Amino acid sequence: MKVLFAIASPEYLRFYDDTIRVLADRGHQVAVVINRQRDKKPVRLQEFAEVRSLITVPGIVPRRLGLFAPLARGLRGVTDFARYLHPRFASARALRARMKRKVLPRVFRWMDRLGTLSARGSRALMYLLSLFERAIPSSKEIEQFIIEQQPDVVLVSPLVEAGSDQVDLVKGAQALGIPVAACIASWDNLTNKGVLRVRPDQVMVWNETQRNEAVDFHDVHRENVIVTGAQPFDRWFERRPNTTREQFCTTIGLPVEKPFVLFVCSSSFISISDAEVDFVRTWIKAIRSHSVLAGFSVLVRPHPYNCDAWESADFSMLPDVAIWPKQAFNPIEELQRNHFFDSLYHSVAVVGINTSAMIEAAILGRPVLSLSAKEFSGTQEGTLHFHHLLPENGGFLRLASSLPDHVEQLADVIERPDTVRQETENFVRSFIRPHGLEAPCTPILADAIEALMSRGRGSFRRMPWWGPLCWPLLIGAGALAGIWLLFTDPKTVRKIRKRLSKGWHRTKKVIRRLWVLTLDRTKRKISRVGALVHRAVRSLYFLRSLLLLGLFVT
Repeated sequence: MKVLFAIASPEYLRFYDDTIRVLADRGHQVAVVINRQRDKKPVRLQEFAEVRSLITVPGIVPRRLGLFAPLARGLRGVTDFARYLHPRFASARALRARMKRKVLPRVFRWMDRLGTLSARGSRALMYLLSLFERAIPSSKEIEQFIIEQQPDVVLVSPLVEAGSDQVDLVKGAQALGIPVAACIASWDNLTNKGVLRVRPDQVMVWNETQRNEAVDFHDVHRENVIVTGAQPFDRWFERRPNTTREQFCTTIGLPVEKPFVLFVCSSSFISISDAEVDFVRTWIKAIRSHSVLAGFSVLVRPHPYNCDAWESADFSMLPDVAIWPKQAFNPIEELQRNHFFDSLYHSVAVVGINTSAMIEAAILGRPVLSLSAKEFSGTQEGTLHFHHLLPENGGFLRLASSLPDHVEQLADVIERPDTVRQETENFVRSFIRPHGLEAPCTPILADAIEALMSRGRGSFRRMPWWGPLCWPLLIGAGALAGIWLLFTDPKTVRKIRKRLSKGWHRTKKVIRRLWVLTLDRTKRKISRVGALVHRAVRSLYFLRSLLLLGLFVT
């Protein structure tokens, strides 16, 4: 059977590369496609496809065309922003600002001034927007692309990105009667991105917490949410270090005789790398002032996609500090995974702001700590998924409210690591491997995909009969938005003036060329007529001469 697996961009491959290999090993063809290419994040899909003959990479999913393309894009941007008007997101200011910046059309920026709506008002608004989404028909271009691939099942991940184009893939698959599932890639996807907007046949999540989020935040029916466990982390359970601690410390330039604390950096959304560099420098100075921690080394591991400031960061004034690796790297390469695992394994404790590396450290049983810093408050307590890590919610993270408290906590867990061991194990058991610590999640996810394929063709779900009744409203809103932008938005006015100016210059060039061509043609015609007249006159003179000669002879 054939699986069409659409990931939003290449970096999502790190969540599903093992799952795709398992499906190929079971004899299924897997076509991996992407919705957009992001050159800043070095993931080479073609090299991945060369590992298995049953894995292919057809390329990029075609974009939707036609009248409904801009309408769908604008509607989905408004919908993704509107979810943050709900009271549950009142403190998620950074998430709301990001959604406004990325996808909210300028004509609807006034929505940000609404503040927070009541729960009932927010639900009513989201329901109205969902009706408009259902009124948008599936894309013929996308349907044709799916038909060419001939899949038995369509998988999309993560589907909840801001203004996601993957909505059209789900609609296209449903219009063709092909089973379709949304695979939720990471622990934060259901709470810090957009909404599902459409209901696929199944939504595959990690745990019961995410199942509740899919039901409560995205209106998915509970029976359609499948808990498979966190398959991206399977590789950390059975893995063993590739180096001894002495070899590893020698490689990265730290003293062999000293234990080290690992600081794991975050993505650019959680922390701007310049601010993170300053924060880490202050943090290192603070822990060096403690009697227990003064003799520890520090390894700083930048985020693979947020390395810019770390490439030139200078920590030479602080002894026994290593930054490794400093350059951007491909996180799905086996060598880089070995380096990351060894970094976690050989550390005595792990510190970070808000990153999935904290979960990976917990799997290895390392104490994990964080500091509630004011410069990162919007992307720590201001995000719902961060609260999953706290002990009061079944988590393992030691979170301090001040730097001195954090230093004391760090010294305490290093001296007494057993104090956090039980909390860490309980989190891993419930959040990462809900089917049992000994049960890998990748085969469970593959089983769920095969079960969906075995259902065969589903019912054909197209636009509802009342959809065309909404088209005048959608088209009218789009037209009014365009007119409003034309007269009020300075950027739009500048763009239009620029385009008109370019168009006028091009028109003048065309007119000049036409004028020159016309003059040339006219000159050529005049010269031809002149030549004909000249020949005629010469002929007359010749005839006259002949006539005179004849008269003379006579």
